[in-house]
Amino acid sequence: MKLKINFLISLLITLLFVLSFTGCDFTKDNNSSETKPSKENEFTSDASLSDNADQKSSSDANSSDSFIEEPITHSTVSFLACPDNLIHPCIYYDAIERAAQNNNTEPTYKDLHNAQYDFSPIYKNVKDIIAEADIAYLNQESLIGGSSGSVYGYPCFNTPNAMGETVVDVGFDIINVAHNHMLDSGNTNYLTHCNDFFESRDVDVLGCYPNAESTNNIKIIEKNGIKIAFLTYTYSTNGITLDSKNPFVVPFFDEELIRKQVQIAKENSDFIIASCHWGNENTHTLNSFQKNQAEFLCELDVDLILGMHPHCIQPMEWKTSPTGKKILVVYSLGNFVSGMDRGINNLGCMLSLDIKKDLQTNEVTIAEPQVIPFVNHYTKAEKVANDDKGYRNYEVYLLKDYTEELAKIHGAHSYEAQNGTTLEGGAFSKQNLLNTFYKYIPAEFYYPIS
Repeated sequence: MKLKINFLISLLITLLFVLSFTGCDFTKDNNSSETKPSKENEFTSDASLSDNADQKSSSDANSSDSFIEEPITHSTVSFLACPDNLIHPCIYYDAIERAAQNNNTEPTYKDLHNAQYDFSPIYKNVKDIIAEADIAYLNQESLIGGSSGSVYGYPCFNTPNAMGETVVDVGFDIINVAHNHMLDSGNTNYLTHCNDFFESRDVDVLGCYPNAESTNNIKIIEKNGIKIAFLTYTYSTNGITLDSKNPFVVPFFDEELIRKQVQIAKENSDFIIASCHWGNENTHTLNSFQKNQAEFLCELDVDLILGMHPHCIQPMEWKTSPTGKKILVVYSLGNFVSGMDRGINNLGCMLSLDIKKDLQTNEVTIAEPQVIPFVNHYTKAEKVANDDKGYRNYEVYLLKDYTEELAKIHGAHSYEAQNGTTLEGGAFSKQNLLNTFYKYIPAEFYYPIS
């Protein structure tokens, strides 16, 4: 009997021992349909997670590889050029009236050096375009001359400091002063004040050379790893000459000066822009001087020729240098802001392009050149002074945003009524502004207008 009991106990122990390795689960909750995982299931679950993690890690690695950035092969500088900012008296009388309206006071037209001005509405529609460019150029044709002479208009301009402050606020980086009005003070007083005014506000100035040695110090601006040299030349100073004791150098189209400066630019920069004040006023037709000087600069292998002065737009073209380089020649961008009367005087263009450097070959080229047309808009009002044409409400509009309704009230109609029309197609209208733009600017440079 004792043996039988011992045998049964041994059998039970053996059975329990075997069952413990069969995976049978005694932990199931009778009140639940859910079964807790066994150790074996836990191990299997961990292994699956591990496999999934490995797969995810591999997937992430592949995903990461797919988003690896391509190596940078080019560097780019965006460049914008605006033409003649020529401030006639009607423009600063308009700014005085706007400032008085802002201050809820009566405008006063005396003591123009210390008057309150608001020029900002003129540029509000194009300010963003100017500010967005890496380098924005302006031909400031009426000098910010300071208090050594009266604030004055044509023929010897002296523009209030407030306009200079607005030019800086709008976002221009480089100002050209080499033009036919650069000696309007009869000496270099206006020129010096204008140069110092902008340079003190970290805006570079072209064309102010205090002496012969300074003509070696050409402006070179480095941006995004690209060195851009700016040269500037004028055909005239309206017959005004400097006293022989004055060491200032006017950068005329002098072959020796141009050759020297282009060579300096080639040795110290990647790209050369030549600003050229030339041509006949109020005509779309190029003269022989423009053609000859453009050919000469192309022979010297500059990269961009930027023309100013005719006060209306003129053609543009690609030329090829002796080395095979494509050179963009822009003969005239017209006016930016002025008090001039003709329809053609009030259609201007901004030149927008990218200067692109191949970081492998160091070749620098022009990419995506576009011409952005705009309208210098103003209306006709009563005159307040003898030098006032009565033009008011100055505002620059992109041509794509200009309307026939605005064109109908443009002050140019008062000129046309007495002197005839100048736009292609006839009277001042948006359509005839478009006609003129399309006639003289090649289609490959069109900025989207509609």
